Amino acid sequence: AILVRAFRQLGVVVGAYIPNRYEEGYGLNSAALRQLAADGAKVIVSVDCGVTAVKEAAVARELGVDLIVTDHHHPPATLPDAYAVVNPRRPGDPSIEKELAGAGVALMLAKRLLGELGYGLRQDELLQLCALATVADVVPLRGGNRVLTRLGLEALNRAPLVGVRALVERSGLKLGHVGAGEIGYLLGPRLNAAGRISDAEDALRLLLTEDADEAKTLAERLEQRNAERQELTRQVVAGARERAQERPDAWITVVADPEWPAGIVGLGASRLVEDYGRPAIVIAIDGNEGKGSCRSIAGVHIAEALDECDDVLIKHGGHAMAAGFSVSVDRIPDLIARLDDVVRRRLRGERPVPTIRVDAEIAPEILTSKLALELAMLEPCGAENPRPYLLIRGVRVYDIRQVGADSDHLRCKVTVGRFTFDAMAFRRGDHADGMTEAGRVDAVVSIGTGLRGFVELELRDFGPVGTADEMERIGGGAAPVLVS
Repeated sequence: AILVRAFRQLGVVVGAYIPNRYEEGYGLNSAALRQLAADGAKVIVSVDCGVTAVKEAAVARELGVDLIVTDHHHPPATLPDAYAVVNPRRPGDPSIEKELAGAGVALMLAKRLLGELGYGLRQDELLQLCALATVADVVPLRGGNRVLTRLGLEALNRAPLVGVRALVERSGLKLGHVGAGEIGYLLGPRLNAAGRISDAEDALRLLLTEDADEAKTLAERLEQRNAERQELTRQVVAGARERAQERPDAWITVVADPEWPAGIVGLGASRLVEDYGRPAIVIAIDGNEGKGSCRSIAGVHIAEALDECDDVLIKHGGHAMAAGFSVSVDRIPDLIARLDDVVRRRLRGERPVPTIRVDAEIAPEILTSKLALELAMLEPCGAENPRPYLLIRGVRVYDIRQVGADSDHLRCKVTVGRFTFDAMAFRRGDHADGMTEAGRVDAVVSIGTGLRGFVELELRDFGPVGTADEMERIGGGAAPVLVS
C-alpha cells in the first residue's frame, strides 16, 4: 500500500500483486513473475520479501523485467541478480538501521524516489501505513522502527486514511487513543486475517480506498474473517499443544499436521513459545510438502539456525525471532533432529527458563494517573522494547473473572494502597481459582491508561505474597525501589 500510493502520486500505472499463501506460498515465485510480465509489467518491486529469490531473479531477467527487491530479512551468501536489492542487512550497506521493518524499507524507497523527482512526500498517509505494518510485523520497536511508528501513530490519530478510520471504528477503538498495543492486538490481526484465511486483497483495498462506504464494507468483511481466524487458531493451538507433549524434552518444539491451515501456523508457533519458553515451529502439510512457521526466543537466531539446515529445506528465510520455510514431508524427521542439535548448541546446553525482567519495585502511593502519563512518554512500546515492568507487593485482588472466547484471560480489580484499578492478565485464565484463594498477591505489572484516562494494569506475573523476591531473582537481580 505504501508503494502503490507513492507510485500513484508520480502518475505511474501501478498494480499490486499479493501471492496467495495457500496456493503460492510466501514471497516471489516464477509463475507469478511470468504472468505479471505477460500482463505488461516492466518493473516489479518486491516488498518485505525477495532477498533469497535467486532463481526468481534469474527468471525476471530472462523475461526482460527489472526486478527491484526491497526486504529486511536475513540475506543469504548469494544475493539475487536483480536490478537492485534494497536491504539494510546486506553486507556493506551503510545504513545504521539494520532492524528496519519491511514497510520501513519501502517507505525509505518511496521517500527517496519522490524526493529525487521533485515531489513532496505525503507524509501522514505513508507514515500511518508504516506504523501499522511495523507493529503488526513484530519487529524490534526501537531505533528507526520506533521513530517511524511514533510519527505514524500521531498521523493515524490526527488524520487517518479513509480505510484506517473504518478499521479503527469497527474494532471498537477511538481516534486519539490508538497506540502500538491497539495495533498489535486489534488492528493488525484484522488486517492479517484476510491473508490467513484466503487472500489479502480486501486488506489492501481497505488501505487504498478513498470511498467511505467501501471502507466500511471492507472493514466489516475483515471483522468476519478475523472471527474465522480466531476459531481456526483455537483448533491449531489445541492440536499443536497435544503434539508437543510427544517430545517433552526437546530443545525446539516442532509439530506438523495436514489439517492445519498454512495461514494460521505462525500464530500456533507463537503460542507454543509462550507455553514452553523454547523455540517452536508449526508445519502445515499439503501433499508432499510442508510449510513451516518459526518463532524463537532470545539466544536462538532462528533464521541462522535454518541456514544450518539448508540442505534439508526447499527454501527458507526470515530474521532472528521469526522465519518460514518449505520442506519435503519425508525430510521433516531429519529437520527435527538437525534443529534440536542446532538449538542445543546455540543455548550452550542450558535449558531456557522463562524469565521476566523487573525494572523497578514501586511504592503503592505513586501508582497514579500522573505516573501513567509519565510512563506514556516511553511509548510506543512493543517487541524487544516493552513497557516497564513494575513490582508491587501485597496487592489485593478481587472481582476475578475469566474472559475471552475460551475463558483464557483474567479480568479483576486490584487495590494498591488507597487506590483501586482495573486489571487484565492475558493467558492466565487457569489461575482464577488460585488468585481468588490467595486474595493478595505480589505482582509484576505494566501500566497504561484507558479511553477515559484512568490507570489500567496488565498483570504480567503474579504469585502468593512473599514470592516477589523470587520474581526479582528470575528477572536478573533486585530491582530499584521507586518511591514518591
